[in-house]
Amino acid sequence: MHLIETPIKLNASLHKMIPRTISYLYGKQAIKYFRTYTLGPLHVFFVDAFSRIDIIILSDNRQVKDKEIDFVLEKLMPNVAKDTLKINDEAKADVEKFAKRKLQYKDIVVIEQTVK
Repeated sequence: MHLIETPIKLNASLHKMIPRTISYLYGKQAIKYFRTYTLGPLHVFFVDAFSRIDIIILSDNRQVKDKEIDFVLEKLMPNVAKDTLKINDEAKADVEKFAKRKLQYKDIVVIEQTVK
């Protein structure tokens, strides 16, 4: 497995890339910065929103596997204890309920770490 960072255009915004997911997670809250990655067919977003850090994993065609979640955590948060992270692998249902419509993604996983 290879986690590859993808370049971001200057005018890109998460609200344009994944609008319903970002609206569900952050609402109008400011986002400090974000990075985008690919892991094979998966889209991975590392988001720092001042009060918390999230990793959002999206899959267009299949469920996200546990070994893929572990690999992403190992690469993007190597020194963070797993017990300080909250993994929401039911995020797709929550986002769809919030958006009041079906999403184009097959699976969404959100990993959250609260920053103190």
